[in-house]
Amino acid sequence: MMSQLPLELPFRIAALVKNYIAGNITPDEQAELDAWINLSEKNRELWAEISQGATNEWTSTPLHNYNMENVIGSIHHKIKKNKQRRTFIYLSAAAAILIMIAVGLQYLKAPKEPAMEYVVIGNEVPPGTTKARLVMANGHTIGLDKARDSSFTEGNGVQVQQQQGVLSYLAKNNTKEMPTYNTLITPKGGEYKLVLGDGTVVWLNAASSIRFPNRFSGNQREVQLTGEAYFEVTHDPKRPFIVAVNGTEVQVLGTAFDIRAYQPAITYTTLVNGAVRVASKGSKGQVLQPGQMARSGNGGLSITNADIEQVTAWKNKQIILRDADLRDIMEELSRWYNVDVVYAGDFNTATGVTIEISREVPLKKILEMIMLTKSAKFRIDGDVVTVLPFR
Repeated sequence: MMSQLPLELPFRIAALVKNYIAGNITPDEQAELDAWINLSEKNRELWAEISQGATNEWTSTPLHNYNMENVIGSIHHKIKKNKQRRTFIYLSAAAAILIMIAVGLQYLKAPKEPAMEYVVIGNEVPPGTTKARLVMANGHTIGLDKARDSSFTEGNGVQVQQQQGVLSYLAKNNTKEMPTYNTLITPKGGEYKLVLGDGTVVWLNAASSIRFPNRFSGNQREVQLTGEAYFEVTHDPKRPFIVAVNGTEVQVLGTAFDIRAYQPAITYTTLVNGAVRVASKGSKGQVLQPGQMARSGNGGLSITNADIEQVTAWKNKQIILRDADLRDIMEELSRWYNVDVVYAGDFNTATGVTIEISREVPLKKILEMIMLTKSAKFRIDGDVVTVLPFR
């Protein structure tokens, strides 16, 4: 019965309609709106008018003449002054929804852009997950993911634990046996966390690998990297930590830094805190200060200030790319969402594109954001994303 409906419900539905029209409705809000639509046949008929763009008596009023906050606020004020007049209350509330619908219809009918310009065609693609594989010194391979916890002992007595997406090596320093070398590999659409025998923590990004000893021995600690990783190195002044990648050596005592080496000959080292020395093998190199990035490769080394938030965003479950080339953005998305990207027609890459969003949203959401910049349109066919000119 009408008297049993919550007083705020019509205004809540109006707000959800507004968010739907604006294109910024959240998944939870969409579920709430869907529940209201399916509540009654009248609701379904009303929603059909919205989604099909049917006309009504309000659509002739120019869109800019509606200030929806003021309209709803005014009706809400009148309702509070007439709490005993139930018919008035709900007719007024219904009017608020209908006015909102009228605004929505004008958006839907607006000739500014065809509707297809803002729709990503194709299937949904979920984000990457916590997964990797461990290739042991004897060639044995172990699949790793967040759902399976396990532990085992390697041949030289080193304990290994996998728990909640973290692979940890519990080294026995008193063993006289030589260390063995394992390789942790993340596929496209995967990431993993590794704790080395000295307590150093490594976050491995998608499509990356790290070769490491199951325990450190001697007067230095060295690992080999491909792809991208974030390191928090345990301080040990007697044994410097070295990351070898693309012919570059990053030497550390104890610090936090990111290394990115997806390109075969170029390495980017970004220092978050502490100090590192970046050098081509055999050269003296240069010491970075916190907040600096070194670009090394092809016989050269240059240092610039870094956008730490952008560089480390992936580790914090975010995608942050500022003033970027669209092809670079699509390369990043290709690795995390495990898709192939192709460019159709006479597509010319756009520059200066900025994306800041959770790394855990579906791919369509990000592509829709890019389309709002009018940089490109997209079609998804299985695991292939086609980039099309925006026109």
